[in-house]
Amino acid sequence: MDRKHIAFVWQGITGRYGIWKDGLWSAMQIIEKTHKVAYHEPTDDIPKDAIILYWEAPCTILGKDSDNYKRIQNLPNKKALLFAGGRIEREWLNGFDWIFVESKINDEELNALDLPHSIAFGINEEIFYPEPLKKVYDGMHHGTCASWKRQWLVGESVGSTGLVVGRYQETDPTPFKRCEELGVTVLEEKQPEDIRTLINQSWTCLQTSEYWGGGQRCTLEALACNVPVICMTDSPKNREYVEESGCGLVVEPNAQSIKDAVAISKSTDWGTRGRDYVLSRWTSKHYANNLLKWINKQ
Repeated sequence: MDRKHIAFVWQGITGRYGIWKDGLWSAMQIIEKTHKVAYHEPTDDIPKDAIILYWEAPCTILGKDSDNYKRIQNLPNKKALLFAGGRIEREWLNGFDWIFVESKINDEELNALDLPHSIAFGINEEIFYPEPLKKVYDGMHHGTCASWKRQWLVGESVGSTGLVVGRYQETDPTPFKRCEELGVTVLEEKQPEDIRTLINQSWTCLQTSEYWGGGQRCTLEALACNVPVICMTDSPKNREYVEESGCGLVVEPNAQSIKDAVAISKSTDWGTRGRDYVLSRWTSKHYANNLLKWINKQ
């Protein structure tokens, strides 16, 4: 097989090493076995012979990092966008030869736009697995502090028996501050191995994200630990995984509905259906194989 030169591009990649161990990281380790991979910031000089894999949200083109997005978009290299969530407009995807999406709803959007794409996503199944630990929290959520993730619903539903973990954002502090006011344990971003322990110490994963809130990685990591996920009716990306796995509940995004779901979930034997589902289609190996199907054709 031809050993290709891959340029993996991600805004802030140089600051992610040491804590970046998710499914994409693991997938890239697999790809490194057959191809030459180099990691770049969008501002780096990208070799002209490199196939670019660019992880970013297309709506970045409207924000403060728009110049970086447009720079990669306009490079002459063969390149694929690893869709990182948010809105989709056709013109934002100009210049990309392929788009990798994470969810069924984005697959349907790109089908409607008649753009070349496929699904590629997964989690690090070697880090996230079940552990027989004593339950400490009724519900936990791990993810960056952001209003579209609505972490305050953790506090409003389970109060002092709740846990949120993630990167604090001074530009959007309300979700974590509200949780602290409601007695939730709030922890800063942790290593993935520590997150695994906290998931396994929780009765449920409270996936409070809204429509644009993402959170699929959080959901799949909990499922990989056989911890049921309670997600919201207005979060189609997370509903997809919860409904297909049969490990969790879908409820209205309000405190009472979530509280009731936690009680039901704690009295339910979910068995191994969560991890079985993840291992069937959402591992780092699935992620890598789906990326390689396109890479190897270039």
